[in-house]
Amino acid sequence: MHSALMKASILSISLLTVMASAAISPALARIRQAFPGVDITLVKLVLTLPSLVIIPFTLVSGWLLKFFKKKQVLLIGLVIYLITGVGAGFAKTIGQLLFIRALFGIGVGLIIPLSTALIADFFSGEERTKMMGLSGSVSHFGGVVFTLLAGWLACISWRLTFGVYGLTLIVMLMVIFWVPEPTSEKKGGMVKGRLPRGVYVCAVLGALMMVAFYAAPTNLAMFIESERQMYTSTRPLFKNRAELIKHLERGTLSEVTRRSFAEHGIELSPHARISVKESRKVWVISDRNVKYIVRRKPDRLVISKERLGRPGIAGYFLSTMTIVGVISGAVLAFLVKFFRGFLAAIGIAAMGLGYFILGIATNLLTVLIAMLCIGFSSGVLMPLLLLRVAKITPSQLRTFGMAVVSIGVYLGQFLSPIILKGTTLLLKGMDSFRAQFYSLAFFLSVAAVIAIISGLKNLKMGSSIEVSGLHH
Repeated sequence: MHSALMKASILSISLLTVMASAAISPALARIRQAFPGVDITLVKLVLTLPSLVIIPFTLVSGWLLKFFKKKQVLLIGLVIYLITGVGAGFAKTIGQLLFIRALFGIGVGLIIPLSTALIADFFSGEERTKMMGLSGSVSHFGGVVFTLLAGWLACISWRLTFGVYGLTLIVMLMVIFWVPEPTSEKKGGMVKGRLPRGVYVCAVLGALMMVAFYAAPTNLAMFIESERQMYTSTRPLFKNRAELIKHLERGTLSEVTRRSFAEHGIELSPHARISVKESRKVWVISDRNVKYIVRRKPDRLVISKERLGRPGIAGYFLSTMTIVGVISGAVLAFLVKFFRGFLAAIGIAAMGLGYFILGIATNLLTVLIAMLCIGFSSGVLMPLLLLRVAKITPSQLRTFGMAVVSIGVYLGQFLSPIILKGTTLLLKGMDSFRAQFYSLAFFLSVAAVIAIISGLKNLKMGSSIEVSGLHH
């Protein structure tokens, strides 16, 4: 029997892993404002650059095990994680910020393989399954804590957001006092041998999963804060300046304005009002709880919908997403028994549905519903993947196997904004955020169909990936 303190200490490491980078996503909009003129993809790299550095250092973590004990390597990683995580808040330029975030990836890379390998070292059978599910739940709980704090701090200053990584100090103390050195694999760390082909398949699946999942934390804050362009018009919204002045004094709308909106699918109510935001440049049309911004350009008028909310809202929504992940991960064993070989398909379909809802979102409620769908998916799919790796990998190669899958996962995180930027070329004329969400919804739907077909084949054979991962 393992003590509760030891279990809690091992699980606490998971607080720092999956959401290590995404925790500061509520600050992205503020960081973009702090460095005007910087390409939006470069701003997103503040979130995803650590993932690129993590890739080689997951292998370095295994190499270090030839010379140091697992606990020592883990503590080295935690120290780097703490210093560079908090230190990013002191960056003066976007270059400095990216450099420190790259160093942060070193710490995460050293921690990642050990966080799951320690579970495999100390636990077996059904207890391992429960701990792996709890590990996923705890990592999502870390996301809740980090993103809630980050969203609140982002409203004050983007620099303060990086203070959330100070919680690492608590995890370090728990590891020092309550995590013993594993008795197995004391020497050699990454033992030489050939990994099963299925491990590499899991690594690819992990990469694709993260490309899709990371569209939420990398885009949500900026999506919520951005205005949605509805249409442009080369024709005025009033017959002449005299009519404009008359309606502005009354706060009413002309028939020309109503027809212009109606031609583009927007029916304004009789209660819609107009006001001046910036003389001769910007006007606001308020209708019920919706505001439309009318901007005057040299050759046209640009009509946009007001932003959905502020960066703190993004933090709350991302936290809600991770809370659902906590719950779904905690009841993973039940879900596997209930849905059997179709749980992966359900998880993929839930993520696709979430991004479709984000694509059509016009208010914060629909954004919240989308986050619930994506959160359920992430809480299910990652533990299933890790269980499969633990099942098919020989014990002496398990640390190496986890490292390989971690490489796939973090490569997917890094590539996410780069790959998804290309989706805007597929859906020209649509704002970049919604183009990404609709593209993901389509590809995930295809993946869900493939997963259903695979589940049917496995059901006929009397086994499934998920079920096989639960029996040892």
